[in-house]
Amino acid sequence: MKEPFTKQITKEIILSFIGLAIIAVSFSYITSIYIASEEANIRGEANLKKMTLVWNKALSDKAQENTHLEKVIEGERQGSKQLEGQIGNLNSTLDILEKYAKTDKQLLEKYSKVYFLSENYIPEALVPMDNAYLFEKTRTLEFHGKAYPFLTILLGKAKSEGMDLFIASAYRSFGTQSSLKTSYKTTFGTTAANKFSADQGYSEHQLGTTVDFTTPTVGGALNGFENTKEYLWLVNNAYKFGFTLSYPANNKYYIFEPWHWRFVGVSLASHLRTEGKHFYDIDQRDINEYLVQMFDQN
Repeated sequence: MKEPFTKQITKEIILSFIGLAIIAVSFSYITSIYIASEEANIRGEANLKKMTLVWNKALSDKAQENTHLEKVIEGERQGSKQLEGQIGNLNSTLDILEKYAKTDKQLLEKYSKVYFLSENYIPEALVPMDNAYLFEKTRTLEFHGKAYPFLTILLGKAKSEGMDLFIASAYRSFGTQSSLKTSYKTTFGTTAANKFSADQGYSEHQLGTTVDFTTPTVGGALNGFENTKEYLWLVNNAYKFGFTLSYPANNKYYIFEPWHWRFVGVSLASHLRTEGKHFYDIDQRDINEYLVQMFDQN
């Protein structure tokens, strides 16, 4: 027998409610899971943002620390460079002092009736001159070893420019100068001899850095050398090789000696040329400043 209609409807309604209840519970469960998941995501994002802020702060702090370290390192580097510069300057100063100590200070002193060279003074490292440079080929002449290269370069340059320039006299010892002066006194008389010849101990030739130039046309007597093209060439070029005219016209020591040239170094000779002065025109203290550079190639 079939169930009564009302009973059947009631059963279906109950089943429908049960279905709806199941659906509601399921929806609620799913919703809670979703919400929990979203909350977890939100918390995760919040934590991620927080961690990101922390890491960014840490990176910023590290960057600032690195910047500070770089500044410290750069400061140390600059300090090291300054120290190196100071050490370099100190070494340079020591080199100059050592160079000065090893240079014969008498080489730049004034000797023409001013300073005296003893009979024991002999310049260091005298070297024989090549006879190709000598006016009298059979003679043996010597010159200061450190100044000789400057002289040979001068003579080589003069020859290349058509000059007929030779050496008539170079180093003279104390004894040689004494004998020469005595012979001049005998021949010309003491008064006349004193005008063109130094006494022993006062001659620049004893330094080994002085030469008397001549030409084949002038000869050993040297008269008329000032009228030669070679003399004019020396006036315009000798300073480039460190040589200067010791006794120009109207000097207070001796007669005009256009043939007599002394090596004083390129720096000093160039300074004299620029100032329009001669060796005996400037103070000895000023001259001494050039001693350390005397044999430098400029």
